[in-house]
Amino acid sequence: MQKYFSDKEEKYEKIIGLLCKYKGLNREDLFKILRDQECKYLFYLLIKKYGCDDNMVIIQKDFPTVNKNRIKNNLKKAEEKLLLNRKIRSMYFEAEDLIEKTD
Repeated sequence: MQKYFSDKEEKYEKIIGLLCKYKGLNREDLFKILRDQECKYLFYLLIKKYGCDDNMVIIQKDFPTVNKNRIKNNLKKAEEKLLLNRKIRSMYFEAEDLIEKTD
């Protein structure tokens, strides 16, 4: 169950931590997440789900090139991939479960 007053920055950090762990990256190599198509789509889907997509300050701290328009366009592609790609779909639901369990 999603909490209404959850801290968006905390959720964002969990998303970043999860993706870094999956890719075997440290915080300094974070930009490599957006180079991997599956991770990129997963990133955009998760920040949308947890409401982090409207806080550009948090996102631009790690990804300076990301803006509202880029989020919107990539989110549209990610939603299409979620419906069509079984691997991205299963990764999304697994990531969602892991983020919820850490609360």
